[in-house]
Amino acid sequence: MATEVYVFGYPLVLMELTRRLETNTVEVSSSAAPTNQLLQHTALATPETKEVVRPNVDTLYTQAWLDLTAEPMVLEVPVMDEGRYWLMEILDAWTNVVGDPSSLNPLAAPVTDPATGAEVYSYALTGPDWQGELPDGVHQLPMPTNTVWLLGRTEVFDDSQAEIQTVNGYQDLMRLLPVSAWPNDGSYDPPDGTYDPDLPTAPPSDQLNVTMSGPEFFKELAALLTRTPLNPQDPWMSAALRDLGVFPYDPAKLPSDERLELAKNHGLVLIKNHKASEPVNGWTFTRTDIGYYGLHYLQRAYIAAIGLGANLPEDALYPSISGAAADSTGAPLRYTLTFPAGQLPPVDAFWSLTAYDSDSFLVENPDDIYAIGHYTPPLADPVTGATTLYVQAEPPADAALQTANWLPIPTSGNFSVTLRLYAPRTDDIPASWPPPLVQVKGRHHSA
Repeated sequence: MATEVYVFGYPLVLMELTRRLETNTVEVSSSAAPTNQLLQHTALATPETKEVVRPNVDTLYTQAWLDLTAEPMVLEVPVMDEGRYWLMEILDAWTNVVGDPSSLNPLAAPVTDPATGAEVYSYALTGPDWQGELPDGVHQLPMPTNTVWLLGRTEVFDDSQAEIQTVNGYQDLMRLLPVSAWPNDGSYDPPDGTYDPDLPTAPPSDQLNVTMSGPEFFKELAALLTRTPLNPQDPWMSAALRDLGVFPYDPAKLPSDERLELAKNHGLVLIKNHKASEPVNGWTFTRTDIGYYGLHYLQRAYIAAIGLGANLPEDALYPSISGAAADSTGAPLRYTLTFPAGQLPPVDAFWSLTAYDSDSFLVENPDDIYAIGHYTPPLADPVTGATTLYVQAEPPADAALQTANWLPIPTSGNFSVTLRLYAPRTDDIPASWPPPLVQVKGRHHSA
């Protein structure tokens, strides 16, 4: 039973360790922001970007950790130019996506911001115990936990400085403030955060998987459960938590430290070896039970471990495939990915293909090409109508294909590519549209 409870609590503890690290600051910086303040990522990732693995070059991020205990927080997103995709993903403390307003489905009508005069969508994120009335024009998004993680994305149409500045302008119009301060004249000044120099700075996954012992994990879980309602409610797990002495916390009931350490080790093995779904044409991606997990605790823990903050499948899918950049003799390999005529990825927003090196960072190349498919539509064959992407270190011989159809990869070692699908038509994937096979020198390639 202790192992099942470890798997159950893994995402909650990982979220908490992430929250502590990313809010451990007095003021907003490039990588952290105090609780209830926005952190805007104002530049696109490059090969030198090492803060996160597998970054995208399609969007600029907006991030915040919220505490709704005292009162609701109002999030404002400006009305943007037509065709620009944005998504404000909101997760509860269990990693469930509990809100996802977007440009395609904003959930509310725009209103005029009383401070800036800008046309905005206003959302009040309310905690589970809040009762009250909201100002007119503010759309309620009820949250099942008081701890909330906002992960916003705003599309960039290209990587020019003018385009980046346009999106930065939209980011400047985003606001996050307590509902009591919302109808003000723009003078709201958020309080300073706090900085604890003794807080661990290692990646949260390392803190949880390596540093934190079994007994420490269950003590941490017990403390978090005092302020975090289960979502969804689960009588069986509630009984298991009670019988184990975790919640309500009862040290006399807890198993020995040795058993709790074994529960941690067994739980990590289960999480690591869990298979979310079978590959499709060599592409690995999770199409169901992601973003909201119900009682599928092992699936929830697995997704948290490999991709904390995963979207709902209707908001984004990320098929990925990996391979060798060179053959056994050291000669670079050339891969192709061909979409038959009329079978480009079925999305309502946009798609892209991004390459990564063996460490899951962007591939350095003299042409600064890190992704294709999004900024400039790739060229189709004028005869067959098929669209072929060239995934290889050297550019294709046809100069016309070098701008939008060529994705550089390393000359040696391993690499991977991710096919990002924003607002995918999930009914089509993979039933009528499986991601196409990747070919290497005329042979099929699978991960």
